[in-house]
Amino acid sequence: MLRIGLVPIVRPLFRGSRFGLEHASRQALQSLGAELGFELAYVADPVADAAQAEAAARAAWAANLDLLLIEHVTFATGDVFLPLLKLPLPVGLWALPEVWDTGPLPQNAVCGLNLGVSLLEKPAKWFYGAPEDGWFRERLGLTLAALRGVRALRQGRVLWLGGPAPGFFAFDALPETGMRVERAGLEVLWEALEGVRESDVDALAAAFDELAEYPVEALRPAFRLELALAEVARGYDGVALREWPEIPDRAGVMAYSAMARLADRGHTFAPEGDVMGLAGQLALQAVSGQPAILLDVSHFGAKGLMLWHGGEAPRAWAGGPTRLVAHFNRGLPAVRDMPLKAGPISGLRLLPGRRAVVHGGYLSGEKGYDGDSSWLVAASWAGAPQGPREFLASWLNHRLPHHLAVGMGEHQPALLELCAWLGLEVLPADPEENRLVWRA
Repeated sequence: MLRIGLVPIVRPLFRGSRFGLEHASRQALQSLGAELGFELAYVADPVADAAQAEAAARAAWAANLDLLLIEHVTFATGDVFLPLLKLPLPVGLWALPEVWDTGPLPQNAVCGLNLGVSLLEKPAKWFYGAPEDGWFRERLGLTLAALRGVRALRQGRVLWLGGPAPGFFAFDALPETGMRVERAGLEVLWEALEGVRESDVDALAAAFDELAEYPVEALRPAFRLELALAEVARGYDGVALREWPEIPDRAGVMAYSAMARLADRGHTFAPEGDVMGLAGQLALQAVSGQPAILLDVSHFGAKGLMLWHGGEAPRAWAGGPTRLVAHFNRGLPAVRDMPLKAGPISGLRLLPGRRAVVHGGYLSGEKGYDGDSSWLVAASWAGAPQGPREFLASWLNHRLPHHLAVGMGEHQPALLELCAWLGLEVLPADPEENRLVWRA
């Protein structure tokens, strides 16, 4: 749960400083926390001068907050809140509405908010209204979604198992957001495979309930790999896995059905050792509350862009029946074959140099190639509509790695805010279709 701090700012000369507005707003904010998924982890006494602001800043920093709200109960000058603005954590400037609108000015809070934002030297978000107001709730809800993604990217712990797939040099890049990446060779997986108990394989086989073109007995090596991957993934938020060529060569099976079944149980795997893709998946999951997957652009045609991958998606993404089938290329068991469900999607691709692409669109739900697939029939880039051809041109013109990290639902506003909090440059669309585009 996100931790929010609240520091009310007052100027005693204003009548509004004596109305107890900070107490009523605190209670309303606490009630809102139960609904929106945050706790009010720190609340300061009203701050009226620079010394009090310094003390509140120290206490707020010690509270390990995800967001600090500086509440303009009344107007206040910059010296009263600058120590709070300087804290190296996300800050929101919030003004309460006036208690009346004729006669003597009671608070002048929105003017204080105006003064506050004029002094900002880092990203911060402004808020206006009472906690029960729709505008305030909408803006805060968006920020909370973004900050859940920020927390995943700053505090996540992931395993890079085996490095990138052969020749996938673009997947050498690592996140620059604070995410902890631990490296291990595939020998860790081989050791885990050796340690799998046959009784545990028996239990998975007995509980197997998915359509398959293989008898259950033929899937035992895949179940064994599933148990080994679960053991290796223990304690990590996700695993970027080099799932070929060594695993099929040594184990005689593809890893995709194991990855898919583990994803059903809440694990997150990125294929082909794509750590940046994994980071995007974890951020999308934190923002959306639903599992995220990696997909390739595998075909372009009259229906749009075919998004596809080898068959490791969880059932939550299924738009129809699922079944385990042979891998399209190597003929080995097994991959999960299914259409991706129709509906809006959002995407985040992290890039070296603290850059990112935010994208989205709509999947048709119509199945394409074997594995997990569907057509992107309406695309968007940083919230702006793009035709499928324009989207493809932008993706290629920016020379982006070939995995799209995709989450369920329309969350591009939250992803754009996430990038702002993290100081990531969001690349604009570049749909030039004919001339050569090159950036050093």
